[in-house]
Amino acid sequence: MIKNSPTAQIKKENKKRIRFVLKVIIFSTILFSFNYFRDSIISIGVPVHFLNAIQFYLYADLLISLARLIVVYFYFKKHKLRRDVKHNFEVGINHIANILHTIVFIAAIIMLFGLNPITLITSLSIVAAAIAILSKDYISNMINGMIIMFSDELSLGDEIKIGDVKGKVIDITLTNVHIVNDDEDLIYIPNSIIFTSQILNYTKRRVRKVSFDFDLKNNLLTSIEAVEKYIIDSLEPYKSHIQPESYNLRIIKINENFTSLKFQFVLHKSAKIPEKDIRRVALRKVLSLQEFKPEEMVSTSAFRQTHD
Repeated sequence: MIKNSPTAQIKKENKKRIRFVLKVIIFSTILFSFNYFRDSIISIGVPVHFLNAIQFYLYADLLISLARLIVVYFYFKKHKLRRDVKHNFEVGINHIANILHTIVFIAAIIMLFGLNPITLITSLSIVAAAIAILSKDYISNMINGMIIMFSDELSLGDEIKIGDVKGKVIDITLTNVHIVNDDEDLIYIPNSIIFTSQILNYTKRRVRKVSFDFDLKNNLLTSIEAVEKYIIDSLEPYKSHIQPESYNLRIIKINENFTSLKFQFVLHKSAKIPEKDIRRVALRKVLSLQEFKPEEMVSTSAFRQTHD
């Protein structure tokens, strides 16, 4: 089972802060040594461009890490967000920081050979253009991923449906959106598909409505009210999460041999319990309606489930 609890998130953030403090101490010590003993280091045969490359990398790395922390801090403070929950904006900033770290590292490697990174890239513009053409799909996926991260349409923790895939968003990367379904399967969907597909977001809707359909044989159906009461009674342990007047059992279609019914109820917006837990209990009760006395009415073979 994949876990992303608030406690785990807090521990992860604390580890990042500890690593950053250690990085600051180590990098600052190295930079101080390079500045204070620069002439001595050069005198023992260390090339100047080596020192410049290392200093460039250390300064740039610290600046990027510090900028990431400051931006995330003020964003959380401005929007009054909880630090124990991971948010899209933070994911996006982390990915941007990782990209910048990679660019700085590559530039520093180039400088180690005594070359100017800007001049080198300019002289290899044709090669760079060819690489861009070959990697256009990956670049497009990255751009789509960044758009998803900085938009409010799709967030970590949202319950969504894309095509036949339905589950909870647990992570968004530069290439994929990670979704865990009800069977705890981890599904990777490319950002390009997410960006161009129709998405049903259950979490973002204003009303947290849960519904499911089932069929009752006409010769067994004797009391709609009894079926409704039976299902409502089965949800008694969760009544604090459900709006009292929202229960509704309605007829969808009357066929020759069976009647299609839909049962609906609305959860409180602040309810923390997952919808799938309540829905699972209700569905099992529907399947056991054949044991319900005195009607013994339901046809389990005709059962089907939907989630509006």
